[in-house]
Amino acid sequence: MKTKVAQNIVTVILALIIAGGAFAAGFYTRKCTQGKTLSSVEWALEMIDKYYYFGDVEDGFDGASISGIADKYLDRYSEYYTKEEYEELYKSNSGSKSGIGISYAYVEADVIENSGIYVSSVVGNSPAYKAGLRAGEFLVEGSLAGQSVTFKESDDFYDLLSSAKDGENVTLKNALGESFTVAKAEYTASYTYLATRDTAWVFKDAAYGGLALYEEPSESIGYLPEGTAYIYLSQFFGTAPQEFFRLVQKFNAMHCTHLILDLRSNGGGYVDVMQQIAGAFADGEKKTAMISRNKHGDTETFYCSKIDDADSRISKDVKVSVLANSGTASASEALIGAMYCYGALKYEDIYLSDYSASYRGWLKKHGGETKTRQTYGKGIMQSTFINYSTGGALKLTTAKIYWPDGKTTIHDRGIKTEDKCKAVEADWEFTLCYEELSDGTKKRLNGDKELYTAVQMMKG
Repeated sequence: MKTKVAQNIVTVILALIIAGGAFAAGFYTRKCTQGKTLSSVEWALEMIDKYYYFGDVEDGFDGASISGIADKYLDRYSEYYTKEEYEELYKSNSGSKSGIGISYAYVEADVIENSGIYVSSVVGNSPAYKAGLRAGEFLVEGSLAGQSVTFKESDDFYDLLSSAKDGENVTLKNALGESFTVAKAEYTASYTYLATRDTAWVFKDAAYGGLALYEEPSESIGYLPEGTAYIYLSQFFGTAPQEFFRLVQKFNAMHCTHLILDLRSNGGGYVDVMQQIAGAFADGEKKTAMISRNKHGDTETFYCSKIDDADSRISKDVKVSVLANSGTASASEALIGAMYCYGALKYEDIYLSDYSASYRGWLKKHGGETKTRQTYGKGIMQSTFINYSTGGALKLTTAKIYWPDGKTTIHDRGIKTEDKCKAVEADWEFTLCYEELSDGTKKRLNGDKELYTAVQMMKG
């Protein structure tokens, strides 16, 4: 359990996470250790000297810890993990998680009608997801063991959850008075789901462990056109590729002709996961997925996975649209590049979030990045080096990434509306979608407001 000081720090940087996704995650893992006896700091300096893309570190850090070196001399994507931290990170990225499964930030009353906790993401198959919580929700109060609290600051929410024991129910209420009952637990994360206008397919706990695919008609998205399927891909971790291929099989079995792939706020993950998923758009051939170039000018080619099963591939006859935002980064941008270079995707079929002034103002106030109408623009790769003498790990930026054409890189630029992509109005990172009924009441719709807007644009 994090300390309160640590939680305060996490709360401050959540605006950055909401704006930029989890793009700080390692992109490639190299298991390296020294061939001779070195101190931990000497080992780290040797790795930096050999592999760090932006050069060596400066002198004058005698006695500094590895964390100190990383904080002072390395770029924002490079980081040192202790043995315990790396083990926890590896476990989490493998899909084994604990808690309720949300990312959140506190929003003040001068920004929205009711101040409260903004839920920026909900992990698939998590307790929060099972309780019906979805990204875009604003929570205003909660209760535990008969004691209620109004969320006047982030600490109110954190204290409520941290005081609950595993398995103990916590009730959370939104501004409309709707309640959600959650309990902290260990769970296996799901990274995808598929929806059509008539039904949906989601991954939930299997009877004998792991995940299984279940049909959930209640999660269908009624405003999708006939023949269109929507697939959400949250990160390139864990069972994401296996899930994705199962959904592609469902897509093909339903004879769908239009795929909407949602990569909004997908900050990336592991390159091998991206390679596998890219194979679905490459006619099953072992084509180039991306190319890396290190500081010495040496290149390395990463290939799409070869997929022999036609039912696990997206045909070139299928129209593909992609939703992306300023949190779409790293492996997500690499996947888009591969799809574009294969001819599976056109720029005009990429829909980019155009954030509202209120959301951008809130991000700026909290130190977040206010990029809009573009993807993030992270075209550099991180490699994680493990020191087997200590169990610690050093994540370093090691290369610049190029699309399969060998020339295009989106680093510090992103994919923009200037590339003929379309802009879609977005109130917040995710905004719940409601239908206005004849009696003046509102009915919540599945999906979100921005997806609804993009679908109307797709209809022409």
